[in-house]
Amino acid sequence: MNALEELIEVCLGRKPADLLIHGELVNVFTGETSESYVGVKGGQIAYVGESPIPTLEKLDLRSGFILPAFIDGHIHIESSLLTPSRFAAAVIPRGTGCVVADPHEIANVMGVDGVRFMIEDAARTPLQVYVTIPSCVPSTDLETSGASIGVEEIEEMRGMEGVIGLGEVMNYPGVLSRDPEMIGKIRACAGMAVDGHAPGLRGAELCAYVSAGIGSDHESTSVDEAYQKMSLGMMVMMREGSASRDLSELAGVVTERNARRLMLVTDDKSADDILSEGHMDHCLRRAVEEGIDPIEAVRMTTLNPAEHFGLRHLGGVAPGRAADMTVVDSLEDFNVTHVIINGELVAEGGAYRGGIREAPTPYAGRGTMNFSPVRPEDIAISYSGEEAIVRVIGVIDGQIRTEALRERMRVVEGKVQPDAGRDILEVCVVERHRGSGRIGTGFVRGFGLAEGAMASSVAHDSHNVVSVGANERDICGAVNRVREMGGGQVVYRGKPLAELPLPVAGLMSPDEAEVVAGGARELNRAAASLGCDLASPFGTLSFVALPVIPELKVTDQGLVDVASFKVVSLFVE
Repeated sequence: MNALEELIEVCLGRKPADLLIHGELVNVFTGETSESYVGVKGGQIAYVGESPIPTLEKLDLRSGFILPAFIDGHIHIESSLLTPSRFAAAVIPRGTGCVVADPHEIANVMGVDGVRFMIEDAARTPLQVYVTIPSCVPSTDLETSGASIGVEEIEEMRGMEGVIGLGEVMNYPGVLSRDPEMIGKIRACAGMAVDGHAPGLRGAELCAYVSAGIGSDHESTSVDEAYQKMSLGMMVMMREGSASRDLSELAGVVTERNARRLMLVTDDKSADDILSEGHMDHCLRRAVEEGIDPIEAVRMTTLNPAEHFGLRHLGGVAPGRAADMTVVDSLEDFNVTHVIINGELVAEGGAYRGGIREAPTPYAGRGTMNFSPVRPEDIAISYSGEEAIVRVIGVIDGQIRTEALRERMRVVEGKVQPDAGRDILEVCVVERHRGSGRIGTGFVRGFGLAEGAMASSVAHDSHNVVSVGANERDICGAVNRVREMGGGQVVYRGKPLAELPLPVAGLMSPDEAEVVAGGARELNRAAASLGCDLASPFGTLSFVALPVIPELKVTDQGLVDVASFKVVSLFVE
């Protein structure tokens, strides 16, 4: 008897279910709740009804609500600093059964091999991880990445298991100018979902962008922007993650008529935030707090993303669909009590029970720190004169954009000196992919370090090693410690004060979420002890090198004026 026939036999009571769940079912198809029995056979839902059927095992949840397992429709797993298998162990107890991941970060380091690693490592757990192919690697030619993804690579990855679309198309100018490479990437994914990334795009330009086949966007930060995108047929993803929390601004766009065109997503979620506040369960709590109807909010994390991405076996509790369910205590608090994936109980009472299968090969991404030890003379900023007027990057707490400042700086023995007293520190970006020896240098204000330095191999988008510090000796010490760890983050003053190794592509740790979260907290405490009062010191540091967000950034190629999209001199003549 095949699986289809077994489902029929179970429904008709001629064969027992593997598991029968009894509780209050949230029906995302009708928008109603009712006391129901859900019968599971062989990883699929066989039966949903008001009466019990024969079963081998029963789970009676008299006070629980049965929901489809949650889906995060847009996330970069690497931003958690966890490998996919460790990420899965952290989010499954929070009710997440599926994510749609854009492995943009590791693709910038390892290309196709990095994407393959993410898929294979995720497969070691019950979490269903679907992948959209990174569309903009590298993001610009103003920094050096470890790989590039063109049409040929996209066509290769289309055939990988779990690949369901093209990742966020950040290069919207390339779409509007009909850039052959960008258009070729979109055409290579014909018939698949194509994710968008179009902050502030409106009117005719937005129409042109959508006409290229781009079907979703997660960058809206106002009701008007979200409504315009929705009215042109886009699926609007409302972000509530670690880096961007837009739900309070966007909740007003939700109406009974348009709620099926909306999703809740995280985009980025740190390990610490997953453990302390949750994942999609947190998004649901926040949605209800903002006045969104609880059942509509549930749809935004289940049925809506499933239908948008063509995952017809997910997103609802109904016969023939995957037996992926999350049980919560209420439709207000969404405290998760049980999680079932593929018919198996994989989490209970907040504890993960699903296991992680042994990796068939060692972790990928080792040996990605391809640069020689850095010396103070390698990053010294030379100038002939007693005083220099320089361009300074002004960081803004809680934002990834920066200001373009100008400051007078002291010159000693032909070298421009950082000035911690005025909070003007030196910053450098060391190319770590190709062994070129290229180092970009500059100055930055806003970190507040009175002494010491910070360094990280997480530096969007190409993830070279970025460091900021009050003196060149500590900057070099921090950068070289990152190199010795094979990637990671460090706070340094004469010696490492705190560090978090990230040996997987210089982006992720193979350790458990609790270990990574604890390490991140130690880094923040160490940075604070040196005078840094930023809410997220390493988050801010990671975006200092991103040359596509205004106004002034630094890459391994030098100081970048984002408005002109050019490398500019550090010195103002």
